[in-house]
Amino acid sequence: MINLIKMNLYRMMNATSTKVLAIVSALFGLMQFGILKLIADDPFNIMGSMASEMGFDSVTASTLVSNFLRSSNFLIIVAVFVVLFANAEQKCGFDKNIIGITKHRWLHPLSRFIAAVIGVTALMAITGIIGIGCSALFVNAFTFGSATAFVKTLGLTYLGTVALAGVFFFFTTAFRSAAGGVVPSLVICTGILYMIEQLLDLLVKKVAGSPKLLPTDLFLDAKFLNFNMDSGMTACLILAAVCVGYLVFSVGGSMLLTQKRDVK
Repeated sequence: MINLIKMNLYRMMNATSTKVLAIVSALFGLMQFGILKLIADDPFNIMGSMASEMGFDSVTASTLVSNFLRSSNFLIIVAVFVVLFANAEQKCGFDKNIIGITKHRWLHPLSRFIAAVIGVTALMAITGIIGIGCSALFVNAFTFGSATAFVKTLGLTYLGTVALAGVFFFFTTAFRSAAGGVVPSLVICTGILYMIEQLLDLLVKKVAGSPKLLPTDLFLDAKFLNFNMDSGMTACLILAAVCVGYLVFSVGGSMLLTQKRDVK
């Protein structure tokens, strides 16, 4: 298992796509910092009193973690990385040459996903360190804020991002193609799926009145991307449970598919 993870990490670190996405993540962090600087400090006096009205007179580290790492743009970077990394096994013939002659095929998607999580962690670190670091150094409105809030926000953001990475990984494994992984992943990241879920909410309310459970309560993207990080411990635990559930289902499903179906 360890050797499989090392092999996947070696391939990841030497892949051109990984290097390109690492650069894109760094540029995204700089872009987020630049936008925050323009709005919060208003060096060119464009915003006037609007910055204060929008709540940018004081920006905390936990707020930046939530805004930078939960944005649709960053999640698209994660989706592209996971899909390209997972699909390379099919594209390069690794599945056919190696997995086809092994008995415990489920070990391969598990090791591949663990390596993908390490890569996602690195991308989050690049974006976070550059974006939040530059903000802490050069944005006058920045204050670190509560350390507890920062740790809670960072932990939930990381868990939610990894869970979404598991979903992207599952789609790529299920469809055996980059297109099959990218299309549903972009539908999730761009908010198209959330709009469909809201329509389903309206339909359920129309039929059932005021049900205790709505479709948006069951979908990971709706729970994670719209979650208020200032919520209490109970809400945070519910979000964590949903993330873990999706993670187990997506990775377990990928392992089961690889173990049961024929290798092409």
